[in-house]
Parts: sequence; C-alpha cells; structure tokens
Amino acid sequence: MNEAIDLRQFRYFLAVSETLNFGRAAARLHISQPPLSRQIRQLENLLGVELFQRTRTGVTLTAAGAAFLPEVRRTLTQAEKAIAAAQAARAGKGGHFCIGYTTVFDRSVIPDVLEPLRQRFADCAIVTQGKHSIRLVREINNGSMDVAFIGLHTEAKGLTVQTLRQEPLRVALPAHHPLARKRTLGFFDLREQVLFRFERRLNPGFHDHCQAFFERIDFKPRTLPEPDDHHILLGLIAEGQGLALIPASLTQVRRKGVVFRPLKGADDGLSSGIAVAYSPHNQSPVLAHFLALVQAQRPPDTR
Repeated sequence: MNEAIDLRQFRYFLAVSETLNFGRAAARLHISQPPLSRQIRQLENLLGVELFQRTRTGVTLTAAGAAFLPEVRRTLTQAEKAIAAAQAARAGKGGHFCIGYTTVFDRSVIPDVLEPLRQRFADCAIVTQGKHSIRLVREINNGSMDVAFIGLHTEAKGLTVQTLRQEPLRVALPAHHPLARKRTLGFFDLREQVLFRFERRLNPGFHDHCQAFFERIDFKPRTLPEPDDHHILLGLIAEGQGLALIPASLTQVRRKGVVFRPLKGADDGLSSGIAVAYSPHNQSPVLAHFLALVQAQRPPDTR
C-alpha cells in the first residue's frame, strides 16, 4: 500500500489541511479542484481511513487526519532535505537556501514566495521547514537555515528581525460552553477556566511577554500544556478539555465544536504577530530577493 502513495498526495493533503477548503487549496497548488479532490480520495482509499469531514461550507480534519498531519509535515521536510542534499552536490550549481516558518500561525497568513523564488533561482535547492520559533532562531544562528518567519517576541539576539504582521488574540472555546453565549470575552470571564498554554521552553520570549501581562492584571488561570499542532489543540477544545488564546488568523481554521470570541482588555500590552528573521551577515542574493518578495506581499495588519 505505501508504495502506491507519492509525495504529491502528501503535498495535496497538507494544502487542504492548512486551508480547510478544496478551492483555496487548489488555487495554492495551481491546479483545478477536481483532480485535487480525486487525489485526496485516492489517498484516503489507500490508507483505509477518512482524513476529512466534508460539509457544504468546507472541510475539517478527522481524528485520523489530525494524527496524520504532523507526520506528513515531517515526511515532506525530510524529503526536501534529501532533494536539497542531492542538488547541492551538483558541481558548479547554485547551492542551498533554507526557509523556516513558525508552526504557531496558519500558513495562509505567511507570504507565499516559494514558487517565484524557485523560478528566479532555478539552480538553487530551496527548501522549507516548519518548527517552533526558538528552533528557527537557533538554526539561523548556527548557519543551517538562512531566513525564517518567526512569532513576535521570540528572543533573536544577533539577528535582524522585521515585523510583518501584528494581530489580536482570540478566545477559542467549546461551542457548548456557557461563555460561548457572549459576543466578546474579557480576562475576568476566563479566571475560573482551564486554559491551554504552551510551555516556556518552547519560546521563552513570548511566554515571558504573556506572563508579564498576566501578572500586571493579576490573571492566574488553571493551565494545561498546549499541544504542538493547532489542529490537535482545536480538537481538544472541541472535546471540552479547555480554552485557549490564539492568534486571530487561526480562526480561519474551522473545527466543528469550536467557536471563537474577541478578547477585550488585551490591546494594552498583549500582542502576537509574525516577523522575518535573518543574519545581517548573510550576503546571499537569494536572501535579498526573498526579502523583496516578502515586502511586496506583506500581509495586512489585523489589529
């Protein structure tokens, strides 16, 4: 069975998972929707499981799809590393350029510059890797990565950091939760709730930014460790295990059983967003062109 699955189907699955819409996924992949739907259905048949729940308004990941997603990301990352290693070994060719992106934000709000960059530098092996921001910074500093989209407030000493987007936080909560009846929520509403929160080791800078704000307003909720993948996080929220504060862009990721509410009181000192980080000593022409493409596609500020 596994021999019949190819990487193209993995890429198609990833695009649908990140957009939760076959039309938008097809546009991102530069193909029409019918062949995309056929490939996803073929992948499900080969695996023997349904990866998506299809509705009139879109799709959501099934439990099998949510479990499959992080493994697909790892597989595609490793495949790109293998391809890059082979291409970089070609004598006299254009080398290797690695782009990282934070997995905290939905990929739809990160500038899509990969294809035009590959067209401009056809002889260069250009690969992407999705990781936590602190790991992206570490890899830029040790030279194994050229540039990365990181979350704001990540400690990035020695790097040039350019803010691309700032956005408010939203409350993600179970649709059946009593607080879901309210149009907006404040920190007072959340004081007695269980809140998913990522561990400090995953990003000390952003953790400390949030903690300083929470201490200033005397906000001390009960917490649970936040899972690495936001699809898994939303699944746990749908099950009623807790609430979460998430970037506003993640509300585009629809999950049955989860609703999102604006958060009052966070404007004065609590923020999230995306920045691009790179070494000021990196003189690569690929990096210069990358930065120009990013600025041309700079997403709007949602504050």
